[in-house]
Amino acid sequence: MMRKKRILIGIFTLVGLLLLSELFLWSSGRVGLLNTANRIFSGAPNVEVQGNKLSYQGTVHSSPSDLDEYASSDEGEVLYKAKGTPLNPPWIYVKKDSNTFFRYKTPQVPWRM
Repeated sequence: MMRKKRILIGIFTLVGLLLLSELFLWSSGRVGLLNTANRIFSGAPNVEVQGNKLSYQGTVHSSPSDLDEYASSDEGEVLYKAKGTPLNPPWIYVKKDSNTFFRYKTPQVPWRM
């Protein structure tokens, strides 16, 4: 009985520490551990622009004609933005295959959203 209680306390402590670290990273405007794990599981590349790591936001199916070439990442990958968006777009896309793109955004501090 005592052993099960220790295991449960250990699990709750680890989950609590993970959530606290995630909250700290989120409040400082950095990409969190859960976002990084989600990006890795989906097979999306790690994208950095001007030294800032972009936050992965999922996969989008779109026609390449809906996107314009925007810039290149620090690693040299071609980045795209939706047509008609401003110079500093809210979403940045990386091509996965012919009609599938990975979507990213620049992480921001919560009080500047």
